[in-house]
Amino acid sequence: MRTLKAIGGSIKNFMILFSFIVNLILVVVLVVLGLMLFEIKNNIATPLVSGLHSSFVGLDEATIDWTIPVRADVPVNLDIALQQNTTVILTESVPLNVSANIILPGVGNLNNASVSLTLPAGTRLPVALDLNVPVRDTLPIALDVRAVIPLDQTQLHDPLANLQLMFDPLTRILFNLPDGFGDVPGFVADAFDSNGVDLLAQTPYNDHPWPGFSQTAGVGYTLGGEPVPPSSQAIDTGIVPVGGIPSLDAQMRPDVYAQGGPDAVNQQAVVNMESRGLPPSTYQGSAPSAANEQPPGQPDSTVITSNPPEPGQEQSPQDLGIMPTPGGG
Repeated sequence: MRTLKAIGGSIKNFMILFSFIVNLILVVVLVVLGLMLFEIKNNIATPLVSGLHSSFVGLDEATIDWTIPVRADVPVNLDIALQQNTTVILTESVPLNVSANIILPGVGNLNNASVSLTLPAGTRLPVALDLNVPVRDTLPIALDVRAVIPLDQTQLHDPLANLQLMFDPLTRILFNLPDGFGDVPGFVADAFDSNGVDLLAQTPYNDHPWPGFSQTAGVGYTLGGEPVPPSSQAIDTGIVPVGGIPSLDAQMRPDVYAQGGPDAVNQQAVVNMESRGLPPSTYQGSAPSAANEQPPGQPDSTVITSNPPEPGQEQSPQDLGIMPTPGGG
């Protein structure tokens, strides 16, 4: 019996000592983590999250400014209908031998008389032209086409906006949290205040996440304000980015979640697009295949022609390296 009590006392003492050691280790770890917490926030978490967010903002604000050299030989195959009145000038003397009926006063008529005369060079003659002029040639093209394309006016805006929605709430939370132990008392006091702490409040960082670019774009470009042809204008589909963490995203976009959330809004947008007869390829990410389809009523711009190719001849379209983009840029 004494042996069992001795064993039980030893186990009890061991458990007390073990518990003390474990608690001591946990306290030391918590103190170390507490000391490192703000170091991790300020030097790891905040730079990483804000760096990703600002990069996505910068991509969305970027503009492609590039000059495309176009060098191609475009086949020309057409007939020009020429119908007009004009005046021609003789470049040399033209002899004429004609038969004529001549009336000589007091003498009589001379029928079928032979008349010889010469039209001198420089004589102006009015003529009526009515003919088809065939043109079969190759037209050399040498153009430098400048393209200025703001990315936020293209489909790239949607994925970039979605990435911004994922990281924007996180950057606001990180910048609204205390940066050191000195900020903790004020933060705790605000947390217990009647208004509480708004961790999603606007911060100086969120006002201007991206500092700018190392190269300019659009300098001297004068066509940015040109109207886009109606047939080439982009259509707003009503589809919205999916966003990030739903609970945070709902506070950033309450209007979207008031309609049932991004999924509900996008489902309705697809229904609207189908009712308008818009091809899904134009808004579901497979537009390059649809871009190869020639719009009805518009000839192939790479071959100038008014007639079908002659038998045995094939027209090979020339890739000019130009793709029209919305915005006229």
